[in-house]
Amino acid sequence: MPKTFLLLGLGLALWARPAASSEPTTVAPAPTWPAPGAPLTVSEVRFPKDFGRRRIYLDAGHGAEGNTGNKGVTCEDEETFTLRVAEDLAKRLEATGHFQVRLSRRPGERVPYPTRVTAAERWRAHAMLSLHSDSRGTATPWSPNPDQECNRQDSAPGFTVLWSESAEATARLQTGRAGLARALARRLGQAGFPPYDGVDYEGLYAIDTAQPGVFVAREPTHRQIFVLRKPRIPSVIIETHHALDFEEAARWREQRTLEAFAAAVAQGLVDALAPEAPPSHAQPAPAEPEPQRPVTCPRPSIGPRGGWLAIHW
Repeated sequence: MPKTFLLLGLGLALWARPAASSEPTTVAPAPTWPAPGAPLTVSEVRFPKDFGRRRIYLDAGHGAEGNTGNKGVTCEDEETFTLRVAEDLAKRLEATGHFQVRLSRRPGERVPYPTRVTAAERWRAHAMLSLHSDSRGTATPWSPNPDQECNRQDSAPGFTVLWSESAEATARLQTGRAGLARALARRLGQAGFPPYDGVDYEGLYAIDTAQPGVFVAREPTHRQIFVLRKPRIPSVIIETHHALDFEEAARWREQRTLEAFAAAVAQGLVDALAPEAPPSHAQPAPAEPEPQRPVTCPRPSIGPRGGWLAIHW
């Protein structure tokens, strides 16, 4: 082929090739909680071989006479939120086969706090978890609907777990409370729920430096909360989120959030309540650890109103 045609063909090929872009490629950052789409992890729950079945008394916070709790960003009463989440969590925990759960109240019931503590102790519960939502900072009025005025504050998301160093608690009980609070907070953080930094807790609780998201009420300086200081079993409060944060409140209506929360709570309970190996006086060669059986908190079948119909493995 003549050189003229070769050169002409090469020139046409170079002209047709798209020019390389000089613009740098940008990757959009992953959304962070509580933005829509922020990732949460639903982990398999692992139970030691000898874990058995543990009794968990699950308190749906507030719901006593004259005590409805806070009003969230859409004016939902805290007692309504805590009962909805407690019912969901109870079903998911029991579905693992390793927890027996009792709820402190049912829809329409007004149960005093002393009655709840007495019921948990008489049942010989291994732990008492009290579910709440938090209300933080200085809120401003807003209207989610034309005929509603609620409060909103979008700058303090995150969970906390509270426990008490009450004067009447034994050292063993305080150790159990602290261990339960830290285990739950650690697993919630691993699931993608961010811990709250506690900026609004000054004077109410002290920071537990052992684990982010954990706070302790030390008497007589800090708040004295009945369900933290009175039970003679390990008890904690889980402040699931900031109820006045619009995006965070919306996330707590999603099934994915409830599923991740249940898996984290289940693993935290295992961490805190798993039996310790008995001490050995001999010095045998180290044995291989017992394998742990993974269990996934099952997803519910959702009915027309988002309720549970059945649990499928």
